[in-house]
Amino acid sequence: DLTIQIIDKDGKVVEEWVSKKDDEKTEDVNEAVHIVKGLKTGEEYTLKETVAPEGYTVTTETTFTIDESGKVTSTGTVTEDGVMLVEDAKTKISVSKVDIADGKELEGAHIQIIDKDGKVVEEWDSTKEAHKVEGLKTGEEYTLRETVAPEGYTVTTDTTFTIDEI
Repeated sequence: DLTIQIIDKDGKVVEEWVSKKDDEKTEDVNEAVHIVKGLKTGEEYTLKETVAPEGYTVTTETTFTIDESGKVTSTGTVTEDGVMLVEDAKTKISVSKVDIADGKELEGAHIQIIDKDGKVVEEWDSTKEAHKVEGLKTGEEYTLRETVAPEGYTVTTDTTFTIDEI
């Protein structure tokens, strides 16, 4: 679920709602639309996401105004029929296994990302390129663990990390 607010020029929340998971899976954008009525024309509002779905970052705040004809002008994305889109991006990290002496990528390490419950959520063997991981939860602590070192190297110690919401 994600929580969205509309805030007026004085910082007052004039509308707040929760978009359910079913809305996110829909193919038709109109089925996931939340209709807001009673906003003033010519006044600037801020659209703010306070809670993002798991595995996504909180979207940037956008400002918008509505003119006399009902046209929406926004710093974010607005469809042709005036629907403002809240576009969340999946969390993304890159993990490199490098030689400490020269910073070059090393092949042959087996690496895991483990969640707070001890479950392996991603694992791979290192190559000459960084490994990209998407969709980890923000604010949750993960452990980066090397289980097999490249030939001629020792296994590194575990590293813990979290991903910020923004």
